[in-house]
Amino acid sequence: MTTQYDPQWQHRMIQLIAQVSTMKAENIRLHHRLREDLGMDSVCSLELISMLAEEFNLQIPVEEAAQISTVRGAIDMAARHMHPVPA
Repeated sequence: MTTQYDPQWQHRMIQLIAQVSTMKAENIRLHHRLREDLGMDSVCSLELISMLAEEFNLQIPVEEAAQISTVRGAIDMAARHMHPVPA
């Protein structure tokens, strides 16, 4: 599923990812893998979830967040929680 996001929102998401990763925001790409490419471990992932919750007032289950492996996946996950799909 391809979804277009507000460029400013996506940029803010990448800035948050950069804060907990080993790479600068301007070098982060959507295809980057959180663990392998950005050096994020499980503690960094939990920190990112906490930052997303605070920044965007989201409640993301840890189990769901644990399944995310790429920058695009993190952005898609946050978007799903910001704009839930109707049942």
